[in-house]
Amino acid sequence: MATAPRTYPLATIVGDKPKNDDPRHTGSDGTSQVGAIDLKGPTNANTSQTADKAWRENEQVREKRNRYSSNNPYLKEPYSPLEPLVLQALRRYGDMHPGTVDGEVMMMFIEFANLIIEDLRAHPYWDNPEIDYYTHPTEWRAIPDNIIVSGLLYHYAVQQQSNKIEAYGPMYFKMMNRVLYNRKYGSGKIEMSPWDKSQAPTGSMTYDQRRS
Repeated sequence: MATAPRTYPLATIVGDKPKNDDPRHTGSDGTSQVGAIDLKGPTNANTSQTADKAWRENEQVREKRNRYSSNNPYLKEPYSPLEPLVLQALRRYGDMHPGTVDGEVMMMFIEFANLIIEDLRAHPYWDNPEIDYYTHPTEWRAIPDNIIVSGLLYHYAVQQQSNKIEAYGPMYFKMMNRVLYNRKYGSGKIEMSPWDKSQAPTGSMTYDQRRS
């Protein structure tokens, strides 16, 4: 027997909405809506350029973002210091008790974290290429905690030459791609089309015009 979908009348909802300071755009009805572009529409060369510009301007005026919850909100929010993220990665890896980690191992994980920063700098969806290296385990960087933890697991598995790299490698890059894509474009439908040298989709101008 089919049941009616659950509804949530506005009159029954109390409290204030969480503050959202993401880039905004003007919707088709003339209202200001969250998102650099309409997340329900397709992404093409033109909308991608608009979103890139809006996100970069938004990143430049703020030191950090508050969209992502920290794995350790009792220590730091919205991003955790490196040390508790290292301990979380070691617990998941299961090779040693995190409480037995000494200073040398922690320094190795600082190196791994800096490798993650280099991976982010080369990523097409990352908008902060000037982010600084970690120099101490108590420092934090404006990187979502889940990316750091999955990256530490991957680089540690490589260092150990473990078969676990077969699981942690794809998990790391999938996590990075998914989080950074959602951060920039939301959960809109993905559409692919070939691009020419212009900012409009291929096919909007003749061949001779493209050559000139």
